Amino acid sequence: MAAFRDALAHQGLLVLAILALVGLGWNISRAVLLRRAAVGEATAPPASAFLVGREPAARRFLRVCFGLIWIFDGILQAQVSMPLGMAPQVIRPAAATSPSWVQHLVNVMATTWSYHPISVPAAAVWIQVGIGIWLLVAPRGRWSRLGGLSSLAWGLTVWTFGEAFGGIFAPGLTWMFGAPGAVLFYCAAGLLVALPERSWATPRLGRVILAVMGVFFVGMALLQAWPGRGFWQGRVRSGGTTGTLTGMVRQMGQTPQPRLISSWVSGFASFDAARGWAVNLFVVVTLAMIGTAFLSGRPMVVRVAVVVGVVLCLADWALVEDFGFLGGVGTDPNSMLPMALVFVAGYVALTKLPDVASDAVVPITTRAPGGGDWWERLRVDPTYGFRSIAAAGAVVAPDASPRTEIRTGRTCSAAQAFGSRRAPLGPEGSAPASPRRSVQLELAPGR
Repeated sequence: MAAFRDALAHQGLLVLAILALVGLGWNISRAVLLRRAAVGEATAPPASAFLVGREPAARRFLRVCFGLIWIFDGILQAQVSMPLGMAPQVIRPAAATSPSWVQHLVNVMATTWSYHPISVPAAAVWIQVGIGIWLLVAPRGRWSRLGGLSSLAWGLTVWTFGEAFGGIFAPGLTWMFGAPGAVLFYCAAGLLVALPERSWATPRLGRVILAVMGVFFVGMALLQAWPGRGFWQGRVRSGGTTGTLTGMVRQMGQTPQPRLISSWVSGFASFDAARGWAVNLFVVVTLAMIGTAFLSGRPMVVRVAVVVGVVLCLADWALVEDFGFLGGVGTDPNSMLPMALVFVAGYVALTKLPDVASDAVVPITTRAPGGGDWWERLRVDPTYGFRSIAAAGAVVAPDASPRTEIRTGRTCSAAQAFGSRRAPLGPEGSAPASPRRSVQLELAPGR
């Protein structure tokens, strides 16, 4: 544990040094470009298209929220109990009731973790923190989509080896215990962020997200209502044994945690032991109603279902899942919080569409001579490569570029209008005569 703390401290200093160097290079390259533009020596990079306007609201919501969650998960991975407690207390128990092939697959990760208790936990910390920062600081373009793909790839790895496929192959699968695994919703969010921004321009994507979540909720309601699985009773009078939900909640109540939270969980366990049938009926009906409302696709109905779904998820997160990250070896906030974020994003994508005049993603169809490929851009403007490295290093630079007025009537910076890639503001590649200049954007056909 002491070696793990020392490794994180040394690696953290190295990461900060790298980020400082990349940030310094970023600012130097921007200063050089601005100075060249001021004396009329700026050369237009041969880009074929630039992103203007604001990022779609639903995409920004997913990107920022899951970026923060990834950082939080990385911080949880830095707990000192992780090197010795992760494999025996988290990885192996997750596959204990799964088929043998799942146990063998998960045992590969558990063995690797046990044989390398310093390097593997430290790598998990920096990978998850890095993905979170990447999502936060790359809002647009290719780098942002690559951040979504990295979230998808790492999420599938954790879901397979760390969560044993979310327990979907184990008996007793239920929505209330976190099925089908928290990280699967991280993967869904990463996939949505990786989609082209034009996918968010219509309500179609929002309807698809809500339809998938609707089918999921209806399926979970049917699974919860299936007889003989132990959810319809709190305490069986004949044998005195507890029901499935009551036993799970009491087990979570024994987790080391603040006394106040433990009293909430213990109180709900007693309530379910006395009224298990009513609790399960309420959960089944509510899940079915939420799923049906999502499948309807009607904004008014969906709005009510979203509110009810968020409240139900938060209640289950606090009273059944016990917040998921307590006890010293918690690796994430469990499934309820990311699940709620996904269907809320679906509702936002359905109702809050980008405005064509201000929020749309509009390509500038004017091409500079020489093509628009990456190597040609690098040849014409060597600082483009440094900016790419800086974006990969997830560094935010202050916007010191001149202000530019766009015909839409909105005022934005040149960095926002041209994706931080300098383009000539005057005709024939001439430099602007003043800090403020009117630029005509040629809209793509059909926009």
